Amino acid sequence: MRELNQVPGFRCPHPDGAFYAWVNIRGTGMPAEEVCRVLLEEAGVAAIPGAAFGPSGRDFVRFSFASSNATLHEAVERIQKASISWQGAPASR
Repeated sequence: MRELNQVPGFRCPHPDGAFYAWVNIRGTGMPAEEVCRVLLEEAGVAAIPGAAFGPSGRDFVRFSFASSNATLHEAVERIQKASISWQGAPASR
């Protein structure tokens, strides 16, 4: 979670017992659906828009971290590189 919190616009509390990260992406200035698209197309990392879990999830994306530490570290590195897409983006809200 520490590495995800270093991604510009991401805020991720430590999960309580599950292997999912629930990341607040409001600071990206982009809708969750667009963040998920950028992550998939530019980083090869899949995330689910939080709105899939209810209206209160619209400023969130969910990642599964049921993988090896090496794979997770590589994914976060790719997310960091893809984050250039939203750095400096105007706030959408």
